[in-house]
Amino acid sequence: GAAGGEEQPSALRLAAAAAVGVLAPLFWPGRAASGARTLARIAAWSLAAAAAAALLARLLGRLPQPAAALLASSAMLLLMLWPAHAALALLERHWPRPAAGSALATMLLLAGMAPLVAGPAAELLERSHPGAIDAVVAASPLTHLALAGGNDLLRNEWFYRHANLAALQFSYPELPALLAAYAGAAVVLSAAIVLMPWHQAPRADTAPYPEKEP
Repeated sequence: GAAGGEEQPSALRLAAAAAVGVLAPLFWPGRAASGARTLARIAAWSLAAAAAAALLARLLGRLPQPAAALLASSAMLLLMLWPAHAALALLERHWPRPAAGSALATMLLLAGMAPLVAGPAAELLERSHPGAIDAVVAASPLTHLALAGGNDLLRNEWFYRHANLAALQFSYPELPALLAAYAGAAVVLSAAIVLMPWHQAPRADTAPYPEKEP
């Protein structure tokens, strides 16, 4: 059936967080001149994106957003974007910033669509590989945002129509485990940014040509 009035705010929270989560890497301002300043930029950009998602959710809907649920959804988005932006800063050592941002945004989009794209394959594999369906559900960042925001993602009307997993038995991942995983990734990538040499030495093939011997 159609989503009830109580479900609408959670759906808006999810939509706002998902949209901002995909767009934020595309507009990432780039790494700074040092690891510490880059880390500060990661924190500021991730916090700004989470705040923008919360504001968007409040502006889009006619029904009020519960403050606790809005805070939980924004906190999860912040925790997801911190390691994502840290990964972007590291990718910039080898890739141009627009290419790195586009690649990460595409990866997030595809991962979010995992229940739709990989659902049929997971259903076929479930008999020989128990847990395949749960793995596909758990792989989606959209699932993580939905859990934090109090939204039963795969039992929403649209997903129930289009995702075969919605009609099957599955279990959502545990929220504390997700929080721990994102926090761990944020700590590891942040440490890498601060500790690694930030200014790369010139490659040998870009050094000036040696003078020719007479």
